[in-house]
Amino acid sequence: MAEFVEKRCEDMIPELEQMERIKIFDKNEIRGIAKKLKEYEYKIQRHMKTKEDYLRYIQYEMDLLKLIKQRRDKLGIMQKKSDIDYTIINKINHLYKDAIFRFQDDIRFWIAYIKFCKHVHFHNNVSHMLGRMLQVHQDKPKCWHIAARWELEENKNKQIARQFLLRGLHIHPTSQLLFIDAFKLELDEVLVNDQKNENSDDNTVQTETDDDMSIGLKRAYIIYQQASKRIKDIRFIIELLNIAKNHNNTEKLQNKILSDMIQEYTHEPLMWDTMARRELEGLFQPSVSNNTTMKIDSSEKTSLRDRITSCNKVYQTVVKKIKTEEMWSLYIECLIEINQKPGALPNFKRKLLKTALSQAHQVKKLKEKYYLYWINMLSIEDKDETTKNKLKEILNTATETISNSISLWHARLRYLFAIGEEKEAESVFLKATQILGEKSLPLWKIKILHVQAKFPEKTEQVFQAALQGHPSIAQEIKPTYIEWLVLTKSIQEARKIYDNLCLQPPFSLELHKKMIELELMQPEISLKHIRKYYEMSTLQFGKNNTNVWINYITFEMKHGDPKKVGELHERAVKTLEPILTDLFISEYSLIKANPDAIKNDIQTLHT
Repeated sequence: MAEFVEKRCEDMIPELEQMERIKIFDKNEIRGIAKKLKEYEYKIQRHMKTKEDYLRYIQYEMDLLKLIKQRRDKLGIMQKKSDIDYTIINKINHLYKDAIFRFQDDIRFWIAYIKFCKHVHFHNNVSHMLGRMLQVHQDKPKCWHIAARWELEENKNKQIARQFLLRGLHIHPTSQLLFIDAFKLELDEVLVNDQKNENSDDNTVQTETDDDMSIGLKRAYIIYQQASKRIKDIRFIIELLNIAKNHNNTEKLQNKILSDMIQEYTHEPLMWDTMARRELEGLFQPSVSNNTTMKIDSSEKTSLRDRITSCNKVYQTVVKKIKTEEMWSLYIECLIEINQKPGALPNFKRKLLKTALSQAHQVKKLKEKYYLYWINMLSIEDKDETTKNKLKEILNTATETISNSISLWHARLRYLFAIGEEKEAESVFLKATQILGEKSLPLWKIKILHVQAKFPEKTEQVFQAALQGHPSIAQEIKPTYIEWLVLTKSIQEARKIYDNLCLQPPFSLELHKKMIELELMQPEISLKHIRKYYEMSTLQFGKNNTNVWINYITFEMKHGDPKKVGELHERAVKTLEPILTDLFISEYSLIKANPDAIKNDIQTLHT
């Protein structure tokens, strides 16, 4: 092996000497490159070869090629460009081929090699490689897709691309990816033929009748028929329809797809959503047979109002037949999109949306997100008595209907606080916190803020109620309470309360952090008190958290007694779980090695 590696390294010498001679790299850089190449050669020549060795070697050569280009551009060196670049590219090419031969089962190498060949214009190599790839990976639809796209986009050979797709579909008869590729290919062919016909002076070009499609469209229709038989998925059928929609002169094909959708997916909300949205776009719609339960007026509509009205009519018809939350959600989502588009008819659009929201609300099929949208919409309108009453009614019913929604209870409480309904707000708050339990923290926060602003004398009482509530809520409220005490009373009062709070489970690391932060903001820093907070944080969290020790050590180095650092280090190593000891030692070493890097603002150490 050593002899073979040495021979390979000797073959690289002329290329390296050239790079040094034209001064792309200096002697030391060339020596480093040669050493690195030799290391990689040894790795790929050893008995147990790994994929990672090849990937790293290829990446190194790619990076080297990129660096050479950057040096050339910077220094204006163009000598030996083709010789050096070709040598490296050729080497990468051989590395890829070797890797693919040894690790044929790893599709990453095949795909990366195709991308590489495209980048360096080795197109012939890919054409030869595609056949081999499909032999090895014919069980992967993605490979047939890659082969077809290459022939179509790079070689401009639609016939071979079509063959790849048909062979792929023979092996993978339910592959959506391959059906979509085949469908697009036939429609693109139709477009090309249409353009040829337009530019042709020959009056004998192929014509169509109202009942028939062109040969190209018929091919696309056959692909669609096969796909729809094998894949019973409305989303997939809609995707094919949308592909057809984005091609010119496909109305007849769209008509057939739509007619099939109506027959087969009558009870699918997405099907009717598609029909309604096509009305909105003013697109061609099929006639619907008399035995279909839902009829659509497919007469031509030109104005925006007519198109929106027709779209709304489809939804209004279908929600009476398909009485599901999904159907109402699709309806409302479409109307929201219509309202969000700037332009004409704002009042008309808004009225339709309000009506739909109200109807969904009445039949209890309105999702939380649409309740919130509706509430927000009413909140920014003029506050006449009717709007106020309507908003209050919606908030009440919404929280009754979706009683586990934190956002809806929060919106209801916020509204009651805003209009000064204190008694009702208190009743709603009690009910909501009882229902939500430990999830009611946002409600406690908004209540505390409201009381601080309107009834500051009651703030203590609300804090105490929160601290007596669910343990997880008390844990979150503790730091806020301590901060309020310092701001409204004194640091001395906060210290007294802290002594009690810090011992109440569940313990709060944020409480210790907040107390340290508040102490550091005082005109005179009390080392005694800050050390007490650090000691408590290490006592309660020192087994599973390296940061409490690192922060304590950093504090002593900056504000306290650096002599205590060694003692803290020893305690941390003894206290921490074994799995965290190495991490702590590493972090500690960084601090000791560069103490000047400690930031001036100690507060950042506690985030």
